[in-house]
Amino acid sequence: MSYRVFARKYRPQRFEEVVGQEHITRTLQNAIKGSRLAQAYLFVGPRGVGKTSTARILAKALNCQKGPTDNPCGVCDACLEIAEGRSLDVMEIDGASNNSVESIRTLRENAAYAPARGPYKVYLIDEVHMLTTAAFNALLKTLEEPPEHVKFLFATTEAQKVPATILSRCQRFDLRRLTPELIAGHLLYIAKSEEIALDPAAADAIARGADGALRDAESMLDQVVAFCGTTITAADVHQVFGFTPRESLLQLSHALLNRDTHSALSLVKSQSEAGKDLSRLLADLVGLLRDILISKVHPPETATPESELGKVIAQEKLLLLLDHFGEAEGRLRWTSDKKLQLDVALIKAVHLLEEVSLSDLLDILTDLHGGGSLPVPAPRLTVPLTTPTPQATPSIPMPVVAPTATTPLIPPAIETPVPAVTPSTPSQQLPTSISESDPWHHIAMELASDSPLKFGWIEDSNFVEREGDTIVVEFPPSLESKTQTLFWPQAVKKIEELLSASLGAVITLESRFSGIEPPAPPEPAPLPAAPAASKPLSKPSNSEAKTSEPTLPAISPEELAAFKNDPLIKQALEIFQAEILISPQTT
Repeated sequence: MSYRVFARKYRPQRFEEVVGQEHITRTLQNAIKGSRLAQAYLFVGPRGVGKTSTARILAKALNCQKGPTDNPCGVCDACLEIAEGRSLDVMEIDGASNNSVESIRTLRENAAYAPARGPYKVYLIDEVHMLTTAAFNALLKTLEEPPEHVKFLFATTEAQKVPATILSRCQRFDLRRLTPELIAGHLLYIAKSEEIALDPAAADAIARGADGALRDAESMLDQVVAFCGTTITAADVHQVFGFTPRESLLQLSHALLNRDTHSALSLVKSQSEAGKDLSRLLADLVGLLRDILISKVHPPETATPESELGKVIAQEKLLLLLDHFGEAEGRLRWTSDKKLQLDVALIKAVHLLEEVSLSDLLDILTDLHGGGSLPVPAPRLTVPLTTPTPQATPSIPMPVVAPTATTPLIPPAIETPVPAVTPSTPSQQLPTSISESDPWHHIAMELASDSPLKFGWIEDSNFVEREGDTIVVEFPPSLESKTQTLFWPQAVKKIEELLSASLGAVITLESRFSGIEPPAPPEPAPLPAAPAASKPLSKPSNSEAKTSEPTLPAISPEELAAFKNDPLIKQALEIFQAEILISPQTT
């Protein structure tokens, strides 16, 4: 007997042998058991998933000598004839070559005759979407009201091309693409039956390369056996089909997510020189990025390489990369220089990862302002409206203007520089005497009066106790968020140094948030209107004289120094790489 390829030798002959389509085989078996058979069935799905095989098994179940039965024997004459394609009662028609209206008319005429052996005459039309419109119209009446002994079985890969008038007369079954795990398991079963030593990693590589088609995987296994004999490793599969090893894909994605352009391009170069298919490499990279995204959305129970890579990239960036590489796949399909296009795609992907989006900027500002759910407005600078005098002068906050496309973040540069002013801050030294019963009081007063640190709220804390070298301080619960800022650890370190120096021991500070809330501050009095400028900067023109323009308020050197030394302002200047420029004061 001549050699039979695996795709034919291991073609399913019973419903339980169909791989991965239990939702269809169970429905058909129940229909046969309950005598609820339709006159026409339509099997839809991609190539190699079992459409025609399922239709043949259904035909055997209908015409088996034990039937109709949900479990055809496979050994009677009717079953053997159907399996070998020589049954007079089961006619397989290729829709691509018999798509004319004359072929359908002949089918209608023959359908009137009784079956030769079994109870049913079955017409199995493969690739039914290839029939012409006239052929479909000729089939309509017979399909809707066929003779009682006639059953129609249709198979197609493009159900959208079948007219709705045909679809409405059929029971439709959609066959799924098979998962790599199902395909790999079936390949290992074939290898065991054929006494072939198939490495599980090799079976997994073939399954992934088959892209959900079991018949393709069986044909690929046949090809690998012809290449290397009865011992198959993953390296053999990669060599025969030009697949990229999983380890190389993980290395490429790791270099990409870590912005290592040199390593990524070097890996692509090595794969190209090894003769690998770069289109397949890009498709596999997209698949790996998709797995990383899924692991971020639904974290696995155990750590995987995909979940580990997902820790170094945000979900928004992954979506950008998938869109970018999806477009690159289309360009790579039609270009002659695939390596050039893939190199450009990787370089652009690194640039996408390095770009700072608006959401990234909001996250940074949120962290700077205490980690709240929404960005807290920037602290406002309080300045007097006029030059300070010994008398009490009301002050108003300077408004903070949100940046727009045309509004700069800082005022325009002025040629006259502002001279550096040494800030006059309270002394950082503690009083010479410190109370052992309450060592915290003096520290709180020092920090509350230190204007550059902005820790005035510390006055609302209370000393609880000293446990050895640990001093316990109690805060109101509403102040817990203020201790989550970036600057609080620095303040704690400073506090511990001051306490250690004063008490002669290495002191550790412990915070509790169970104190009594301080009383609400009184409502501020309404602010007076700003007086008009006493003298303009220059002589206004006639048009400018009609509308008086306000001038900038004067800022004292002490207020300017305190504003510049504010840690929050320093952090903002570092982020935006900016500097503070002050316009000249009015006179």
